[in-house]
Amino acid sequence: MTKRTTSESSEFADLEVAGVEPLTLDDISFNPSYAAGNFSDESPSFDPTEGGRLFSVAMAAMSGKRKKKSVKVLSPGKRRWLRAVKLIKDRGDPWEIFNLDKIKTQKGRRHRYNPLTKAWVVDECILKLDREPFAHGAMRECFRMKKLSNFSHSNDWAKDSNNFVAKSYMDEDVPRETYFEDVKLQMDAKLWGEEYNRHNPPKKVDIFMMGVIELVEQPGAPLYHIEHYIDGEYVKYNSNSGFVEDRTGQCRKTPQAFSHFTFERSGHELVVVDIQGVGDLYTDPQVHTASGLEYGDGNLGTKGMA
Repeated sequence: MTKRTTSESSEFADLEVAGVEPLTLDDISFNPSYAAGNFSDESPSFDPTEGGRLFSVAMAAMSGKRKKKSVKVLSPGKRRWLRAVKLIKDRGDPWEIFNLDKIKTQKGRRHRYNPLTKAWVVDECILKLDREPFAHGAMRECFRMKKLSNFSHSNDWAKDSNNFVAKSYMDEDVPRETYFEDVKLQMDAKLWGEEYNRHNPPKKVDIFMMGVIELVEQPGAPLYHIEHYIDGEYVKYNSNSGFVEDRTGQCRKTPQAFSHFTFERSGHELVVVDIQGVGDLYTDPQVHTASGLEYGDGNLGTKGMA
């Protein structure tokens, strides 16, 4: 596993202020060689996860900290999401009825992956995790979780905490390493979402930021995947084995276009599938590669791509 390092001033600090920070076209910045077009859009095997090609919001935020700014200018994308977060807060906490405030507080160690530097950022956090799962899939069960903002000075859970979904493998024999490999897959897929948006499609897409939480106070320090909770109808648009959602007789075009884009843009070296989520905010994708290497047992290689 790639070595993980602890950073007291997290690269992702700016992303946590709003609670959720999906990417849009306005948030993407490129290094000089990328902007200058030193490689062609027709490159037979383009890979946005290759170091130095594409800079994420996190890296742009780090760069911005080095510059003295008198006025903070938010991109249209960030403004839209800040408005969305405000609307959610104005509606009240959808999890208030579950009395998570009565659950014991515990310490956690959060691991987040930067697919550009291929490094892990680790920080400590305070959280409350529900005792019983509220949903489950074929392999993982889902728990409600609240995390106190690392920027909170009042420990006010009603005001300074965010809702997360914590996912744990039901099979206790799943190696710990699998949790970290799953995060790397999803964050690599997120870069493919950035590259798709760079071509200015009619509807932009994004993929959840995902991390691993380690419950350091519990025996064995169990691991969970964590993602921000987003309220809305959850839809599976396609699978890693050929399924395409068309309940109404017509499948949505954007999820299928995104999968096809990754296949063509990578020079047929890979395809991002298993597209699912709320609207065009996706989670739990799978990547098939021509080599059949990387990205876990769900990578079905050329068989999955066919």
